[in-house]
Amino acid sequence: MLILQPLFPLQRSLVPVALALLMITSAVGQLIQVSGNGRPISNGDTTPSSRDHTDFGQIGAGSGPVDRDFLIRNLSQVPLQILFFQRIGTHPGNFTIIDPPEPTIPGNGEASLTVRFLPPATGGLRNATIRLVTTSSIDSDFQFDVAGEFILPAPDIIISGNNVVIPDGASSPLLTNNTDFGTITLEDPPRTRTFSVRNDGEQTLRIGGLSITGINSDQFAISRPPATFVPPGDETSFEIRFNPNREGAHRVTVFINSNDPSPTKRTYSFNLRGTGVLQQPEITLTGNGLEISPGDDSPRLEDHTQFPEADLQTISTRIFMIENTGNTTLTISDIEILGPHSTEFSISSAPPIQLNPAQTFPLRVNFRPTEQGVRIAALKITSSDPFVPIFEVALKGIGGRFKLLRVEETAEDIVITFSTRSAPGSYIYRILYSSDLETWNTVGSVFSAGGETLRFRHRDSGSSPRGFWRVEEDIL
Repeated sequence: MLILQPLFPLQRSLVPVALALLMITSAVGQLIQVSGNGRPISNGDTTPSSRDHTDFGQIGAGSGPVDRDFLIRNLSQVPLQILFFQRIGTHPGNFTIIDPPEPTIPGNGEASLTVRFLPPATGGLRNATIRLVTTSSIDSDFQFDVAGEFILPAPDIIISGNNVVIPDGASSPLLTNNTDFGTITLEDPPRTRTFSVRNDGEQTLRIGGLSITGINSDQFAISRPPATFVPPGDETSFEIRFNPNREGAHRVTVFINSNDPSPTKRTYSFNLRGTGVLQQPEITLTGNGLEISPGDDSPRLEDHTQFPEADLQTISTRIFMIENTGNTTLTISDIEILGPHSTEFSISSAPPIQLNPAQTFPLRVNFRPTEQGVRIAALKITSSDPFVPIFEVALKGIGGRFKLLRVEETAEDIVITFSTRSAPGSYIYRILYSSDLETWNTVGSVFSAGGETLRFRHRDSGSSPRGFWRVEEDIL
């Protein structure tokens, strides 16, 4: 038996290989683009938007289906094969593809794809994913989400306080919408706030329940409930009373159940806040605008508890402000100056017995040193402040530079005795004389290193009919 063999067996095997290479080369060059409303849609887009027609919008009761056209472009020169369409996701039955394009799109060609949103039997938001599988070398499995909402006639609950809408789920109480009850004392009468419930829907709103929850719910109470049924466009109101019996900030959550079909507003909620405080006076002392703490034992020039250096027998005055920063009348029963040098400090004006809340009184304290050096005392204020019944603060002053002690006549001379500055240093003390208190003449001078008592003899001045002397100091 004779079997004929082709002369070129290798050439026969190359034919399907060449065809296969041609098909691979064509597939690699295929590119797909999908757009809606003239805007490109990204593969895997999960954010439906009305701008690219992937969001079909809201459809009211009685409305028919809504169609959206999408354009499929073949961006290559090689024909693009559409293998199949598929609807997947949460609600694929509410979306369908009508008038599908031909399975082949020529090179640089395009085809239209129409997607229809079918209103469901019940209201609400519907979502699905459109899947387009092609021979494109990139994005061969093209998917994008679509959405549409069917609106049925229903009640729509809106709650406001002080004519300001309170958003559902509001967690930050505000004074403007009555959700912040502010601060009241435990002795004050309860504080009541009114809230309105409006039905902005097309069917009657039925309020199923109103409750206050939270660890501080005993500080609030529903003093007047709302009506059970609210017709469309109408409103009702309810009142909540805040009556604290303990101190602190109290937060609670209000829940209103209704037949509003919205998943979030079906149980409408918002937070309330109120603060309870004890009714009591509070004393506050300031000097030079700075608050002074009770018991402060470190006098400072900044808050005027330390007086500036003053000449002996001269007066230096500091004004302290007493304020009632509490919420009831402050009674001041006594103000004293205590300490080792208390006699050199004095109060020039007595305060009123009582200070109303926020009332102030300027307390004048005088310092008149009789000795040189540091002088120490304490200001003590006794009041009805329950936490600080005795308010005591240290005072400090420095007794002066020098003191004219005495002027005495000896025979025909006048002897002037004075003390010098207490701090060590180099000082010149000039003695001046006047017969009319207008013209002063220097009659002598004395050097001192400080911290001593000096005597100066003005000779032949004792026989003068009238004479006046004074001492001036210069630091070298």
